Amino acid sequence: MFSREWFVYVFGRWILLSGIAGAIMQVIIADKIGVPTFPAFLLNQLILASVFWYVDKYIFQRHFGSVKQMFKFPRVRGEFTPAHQFDKIAEEYSQFAEAYRKSPEDHSQWLHEFLDLSHAVEMTERVLREQGADVNGEFYKIVQQNKGKGLYDSNGS
Repeated sequence: MFSREWFVYVFGRWILLSGIAGAIMQVIIADKIGVPTFPAFLLNQLILASVFWYVDKYIFQRHFGSVKQMFKFPRVRGEFTPAHQFDKIAEEYSQFAEAYRKSPEDHSQWLHEFLDLSHAVEMTERVLREQGADVNGEFYKIVQQNKGKGLYDSNGS
């Protein structure tokens, strides 16, 4: 809990940004504009909440994957194991590879198989999440490793 990231969040986001911004907003609304203290406080909180909704959403986007839409495909009915999904990925990859080799320049000839493969990989992620695997943590590690290798643009996209 008391990681470097936690300290940056608590002192940077809460104390510096919210605390100081809240105090300044309170002074401006109550003292400079003349709004009574309690309504000024409520207005202050509404303004800050509207701003920090986006700040917190950005900060926690990797922690709360369920906040954003994670999956493109609906979940396939049934109970699946990683072993089953491994076989499914292998099967879908074989079909994709065969279609791609026939006509690599014409994506209309292999796009369907590629998306089937993507669906199988996505379903494997669902199975792992359902079994309690820390997929977000591993995803974050991979991104950090790749950043360290210089594989991404400087803006991270």
